[in-house]
Amino acid sequence: MKYMENYRIEYSDCDENQNLKLPAMVDLMMQVSEHQLEQGHASTQDMIDRGLGWVVTQYHFEITALPKPGEQVILSTEAAGYNRFFEYRDFGISTSEGRPLVRVHSQWVMFDLKKRKLIPCDTNLMHEFNVPLLEKMPRFPRLRLQDNYDEERRYRVRYYDLDTNHHLTNSHYFNWFIDMLDRDFLKTHIVKTIDIKFDKEVRYGEMPYSCLTLKENDDGIKSYHAIKNEEKIEQSICEITWRKL
Repeated sequence: MKYMENYRIEYSDCDENQNLKLPAMVDLMMQVSEHQLEQGHASTQDMIDRGLGWVVTQYHFEITALPKPGEQVILSTEAAGYNRFFEYRDFGISTSEGRPLVRVHSQWVMFDLKKRKLIPCDTNLMHEFNVPLLEKMPRFPRLRLQDNYDEERRYRVRYYDLDTNHHLTNSHYFNWFIDMLDRDFLKTHIVKTIDIKFDKEVRYGEMPYSCLTLKENDDGIKSYHAIKNEEKIEQSICEITWRKL
């Protein structure tokens, strides 16, 4: 069942080009998802009470346009399916007339907060939300770690970077990715697609590396990103395609 709500884009949601910021976009996705889950006793607090949490493992974004300050949009989300270990959820941002601006597919797991490991899907919860059981696992683009990255920069995980699962919140990764790109590039380009895969937790006090390679090919401009821990072991991979404004 699709859940929808109206939202007015604020100036604080947007960058200096007056386009919705990627971290703000992800926060809005989490907000509308939380509002739906609250109706079925599966909210963040409900899960915490059970010693569990929702953890995203992969996103695929398709962006036609980014909304601007003052624009009225429709936020939507829907639990798209599940199998033994994974839950799939779709998100959308549309104009008030219903024209799609952003489409997002995502893959999630249920996480034992004490043991710090994933657990099988709660089938009773899936039935309560009328989520279909999937015979085949949906495919996401395969992401590969680059042999070498052109640039890297270290960041420290601060207290306000954490979510209720006690690790780096997924929207904050985009701050580290975008910060690696030049301001002049960001003022003249806009995101077209994003694929990101989360492999390992990033925790409080750690100082991981954000890595970047920017390439231009027949398909346009693409940035390749990774988050690596202090031993240079990959924790997250991301690929973003861009178009010129």
